[in-house]
Amino acid sequence: MLLQVCLAAILAVTVTAESVSHQQGQSHLFECDYPISADTYVINWYKDGTSVMNYLSGGEPAFTEDLDDRTDVQFVNNRNLEITNLRVSDEGEYYCSVIEIGAGGQSGDGTRYQLVVFVPPTITLMGGPYEVEVGEMMMSTCRANSHPPSNFTWTLPNGNVTQGAVLEITNMTQAEIGTYMCTADNGYGTDYESVDITMTAPPVGGSDVMRATGLPVILLYIASLLLPVVIS
Repeated sequence: MLLQVCLAAILAVTVTAESVSHQQGQSHLFECDYPISADTYVINWYKDGTSVMNYLSGGEPAFTEDLDDRTDVQFVNNRNLEITNLRVSDEGEYYCSVIEIGAGGQSGDGTRYQLVVFVPPTITLMGGPYEVEVGEMMMSTCRANSHPPSNFTWTLPNGNVTQGAVLEITNMTQAEIGTYMCTADNGYGTDYESVDITMTAPPVGGSDVMRATGLPVILLYIASLLLPVVIS
């Protein structure tokens, strides 16, 4: 019974990874801090449970999986793993596993590291400026290049704030013209972009006649001016 309780307690232990965060393009050195006392040993580095590097003391490190053929990955001091140009795809949990070879050799894992590679948001596409008429619909979409994905808010000319990437006004009024500010935030950075909305003046005077009569009438009028004058 006591043995069962001890086994249950061991299985219930959860290894908490040390969290590390870097912006894309930066570097990080993962330290293998498991103590090594033997002259001959094997080190394996794992990412998300899959071996990405193995090393036998006295030999050369062999990189596999995601780290294969990467010129920005180094094996430092025959135990540590360094990535000098981090990519978003490098995210994951890393740890080293050591096996000492020979009589009395020990084995175990080093500290686990949970790597987050982030990209601060940069707003990449927005429409505008917009020129609309009273009663028209206006829609503008705010997009951002970021990792993790950004949350968006729009700040209206009156100071009110609305959530979401899409700004839509279904029935424009004079009170809604002005500058609208989009904010993108992903917890690792913030970017802002604004768009101006103005209102088109309604047609007056001759513009009404031109819109009603159309191009054919205008052409006939011009042609009449070019006809020769006949004096009887």
